[in-house]
Amino acid sequence: MGDLYVDQSFGRLYEAMENGTCEAFDFFHALGTVKHVFIKREIPIRMGGKVFYELVTPCGYGGPMIAGCKEGDKRKLVYEFALAFERYCKDHHIVWEYVRFHPVIGNAEACADCYDLHYIGEAFGTDLQAFADPVQEEFSESAKRAVWKALEAGVEYRITEKPKNLHQLYKFYSSFADKGEKKFKADFFWECGKSFREQIVLVEAVYKGQVIGMGLNFLANNILHTHLSVVDPSFCYLSPEHVMHFGLTLWGKEQGVDLLLDGSWLIDPKATGMHIFKKQFSQNTSFKYCIGQRVWDRGVYRKLCGVAENGETDVYSFA
Repeated sequence: MGDLYVDQSFGRLYEAMENGTCEAFDFFHALGTVKHVFIKREIPIRMGGKVFYELVTPCGYGGPMIAGCKEGDKRKLVYEFALAFERYCKDHHIVWEYVRFHPVIGNAEACADCYDLHYIGEAFGTDLQAFADPVQEEFSESAKRAVWKALEAGVEYRITEKPKNLHQLYKFYSSFADKGEKKFKADFFWECGKSFREQIVLVEAVYKGQVIGMGLNFLANNILHTHLSVVDPSFCYLSPEHVMHFGLTLWGKEQGVDLLLDGSWLIDPKATGMHIFKKQFSQNTSFKYCIGQRVWDRGVYRKLCGVAENGETDVYSFA
């Protein structure tokens, strides 16, 4: 399987959450090809009875993905792509777009002439190939202490490849995820388990026979993507998150996986504990993370802003 975020089926998992439809634009040129997967959703404004749309990246990373192109020709290819995509957007009443570029593939740089780029922080990963012992080299001293303490207390990890379904994960998620974080419905787990069974790697933290943490991960393009993890708050003192990351690191190393990509990005790293937490497992590995914005139909955009300024409805501006 190629990169997870180029797969339109993966984007479809988030249609209900994003209140839109996952679509793709394929561009073919002598210089190479570009595949662009996005969620298209309605803008809550009507003009002349017409419906207009905005585009956003499905969960995770995305943006135009380039293939079969020489390094020195990538910007030229993206320029040609942008001309064609602009026509497509106008034909389909698409006004603007918000993109989260892929930090590992690094497609933001090639798109710098076509999108308004903003660097917003770092995406973290654990490099499983650069080091003989990734735990020793990538984990912080405090993370290693948390892992050893938990293991000494009797916490274990369990890896399940290609599970038959995600029923147990859904039950665990429903029981212990914070109310404000319960974005995923039963349909997501059912469809995810059916469509991506071959790529799923489940990890569990187990204490005295009881599951105290569970994580959903995807293995694609030899990158292990962490996606969703939940812990029983009664056992946080046993550091189940640390043990699960430790287990994934050992398993990935044994399987010859290149990278454990853990996400997370911050404009102000001091503002969140999540940034600090994920950095514990990425002492030597991080990737530049950028977002991009583009207005594809400026004439319609200006009119929509005019409607909003007259107080008829709301429109958010980023152009």
